Amino acid sequence: MRKMPSVDLNYSPLHEIAMGPIKAALMNCAIKYKVFDQLTTPRTPREVAGKLGFHPDNTRRLLDALTTIDLLHKKAGFYCNQPLAQAFLVSDSGTSVSRLMMQTQHEGLNPLEKLEQLVAKGPMGQDEAIDLADEKMWTEEVKSSAGWVFGGVGQLVAGIIAELPGFSSFEKMLDLGCGHGVFSLFILDKNPDLKGVLMDRAPVLDAAAEIVSAYQAKERVDFLAGDYLADQLGAGYDLVYASATLNFALGTLDSLFTKIFHSLKPGGYFVSFQDGMTEEQTKPDTMLGAVIPSMMMGHDYCFPQGMIAETAISCGFQKVRSKTLKTPIGEMDIDICQKGG
Repeated sequence: MRKMPSVDLNYSPLHEIAMGPIKAALMNCAIKYKVFDQLTTPRTPREVAGKLGFHPDNTRRLLDALTTIDLLHKKAGFYCNQPLAQAFLVSDSGTSVSRLMMQTQHEGLNPLEKLEQLVAKGPMGQDEAIDLADEKMWTEEVKSSAGWVFGGVGQLVAGIIAELPGFSSFEKMLDLGCGHGVFSLFILDKNPDLKGVLMDRAPVLDAAAEIVSAYQAKERVDFLAGDYLADQLGAGYDLVYASATLNFALGTLDSLFTKIFHSLKPGGYFVSFQDGMTEEQTKPDTMLGAVIPSMMMGHDYCFPQGMIAETAISCGFQKVRSKTLKTPIGEMDIDICQKGG
């Protein structure tokens, strides 16, 4: 008889990877139809199906599956949200990340079905490639990605910035490529005398303005429509903040950082919150969602760790302090760059 194979490894991690799309599909289905909104208090599958107009038996099967992946709790035939789902997956929660979770499978940004074609044949033609200048796409992205900040990252970053020497006397900050602008709201919340300038393309600012208005911050925020790569930034800032936006400036960092330097008051700070790739551009997994877009466009747009700090020093900043932060979506680097007094 042929010798039977023997193995010391466990393929459980591979099984977890293979099951990932199924778990995501179950969660996204529940998000899409606002199942979690129905389960803030215990309900039966028939009650949920009746509210949503769904098939009763398949609704029960969905709720069982959501319980299997620890998003729901089931007892005596009644289902309700686990704390994780209650905090982050109820659509009208102030900390909801529902749209952010759906964004990971956005057909325009991450067309998973095209992965094999991209690997085999290379980047798409011009007609199919992602248009990074598409303002409509970024306006929608703003609404989805705000949940990332509301879900804990905003308070984390604002807490670090609030500890900067002299923060209590800061008067004006610029949020560069602000997107939703929520980071600024968390920072402004730490200093009642600080005012913010949100800079981005006009349609994106329209979306940000809705959030600013909802948090009753209109009197403390000004809007500067423009492209920070091409346009002037203004001057007299105590703080310039940029989060997950500098990837667009990867090839022109020197000129952008020089503009930022000159826009700051003496002693002012430029704070960057970005990816910082290590281990030959393979870790952490924070930027895994950028792989397919990179394949589609035919170029990389992630930062090697240390690149932002080194560029800041070469552009005149007196000192830089860098730190890697753990966030719910993975590790990111915060670089605190100070202009000389």
